[in-house]
This record gives sequence, structure tokens and C-alpha cells, in this order.
Amino acid sequence: MTKRTAGQIEEIAGHIEQFAGKDIREKVMDGSDKAAASSDMRKVALWVKGAVERLNTSTDSAKREQIMLACGYNCIAVNSRPVQMARARRQKYQTEEAFLAAEIQKPPKGMRFEREGNVLIQYYTPRKFGGGMRCYCSLMRGLPENETASITYCQCSRGFVQKYWEGILGRPVQVDLGYTAISGANECKFTIHL
Repeated sequence: MTKRTAGQIEEIAGHIEQFAGKDIREKVMDGSDKAAASSDMRKVALWVKGAVERLNTSTDSAKREQIMLACGYNCIAVNSRPVQMARARRQKYQTEEAFLAAEIQKPPKGMRFEREGNVLIQYYTPRKFGGGMRCYCSLMRGLPENETASITYCQCSRGFVQKYWEGILGRPVQVDLGYTAISGANECKFTIHL
């Protein structure tokens, strides 16, 4: 886990420097070497929580959003299997409408959907995997039950969801972030404007 963790932490650091500069990167990433070397998921999640709090106090909302969206875009590029599987499912249906109806009826494990006209609401349900998991991201998976983290971190998931649906549908979509499990809800909610 440490090699992957170190890579993910370095990815965040790179995007912080890209959008907010080296000084902000140094401030936010304080202690990252210990977190990157740890195999304790709880310690990693608590460090990430603190890093996001430092990011919140060091940058404006537009920069924070850019940083975390970039992380999500990178994450789905590295973890492209979910998009490939969804594209394969999409190919089984002649129309997008039929595909969406099938996804709503039988969603992939860990998700559920609702449809309201041209809006698809996607819910991540990590708690259904058991073990108290509150986030699919390995960096936040170990966040203790009594802790919450800033929803800023979840802009990463928003970027992931955006690229997921753009990859399936072959066109740009807008995604809004509702609430998330690590910030206090029981699940995560994303609104996809089709």
C-alpha cells in the first residue's frame, strides 16, 4: 500500500503546486513523508484530513476545486476499468435511454441511481461494502467513524464521476457534488446533468 499511497500523495502535491504554488504546497503537505510511508490506513486518512484543512485555509475555493478535480481526472485515467466496463454495458443497448434505465434498475455494486428528467443522481454507497468503509478512495478509506473530513476532498470524486460519465456517453457532462460519507452523510450524492 505504501507505494500506491506515496504516489497518490505526490499527485495531490503536484496539483497543489500547479494551481497554488510551491509555498502553499509546502504548507499543505507538511508531514506527507510520514503519511506516504505508513501502512496504517487510519493514520493516512487523518493526515489527508489535516492536509485538506490546511488547503482550505491556504487557498480560495476556486483553486481548491481545480486541485481536487485534477486529482479526480488523474484517478480515473489510472483506474480506467470502471469506465471500460460501463462502456461495454452501454454497447448492449441501442439507445442511451435504454442503457440508463438498465443502470438504474441494476446499478454496479456500490452505487445506486435515480432519474429526474435530464438529471441523473448517482449515489456512492461505500458502507454497503462493510468494515465501516466510508470512502472508495484508499487515502480516506481508513477515516475513523467518529471523524469527518472537509467536502473539499470530495471534489476529487466529482472529477472522477464527471470523467466516468463523459467516457460512457462520449460527450461533456456537468456534475454537481451534493453530500458525502466522509463529510458526515451515510452516502455520497452526485448530480449529473445529461
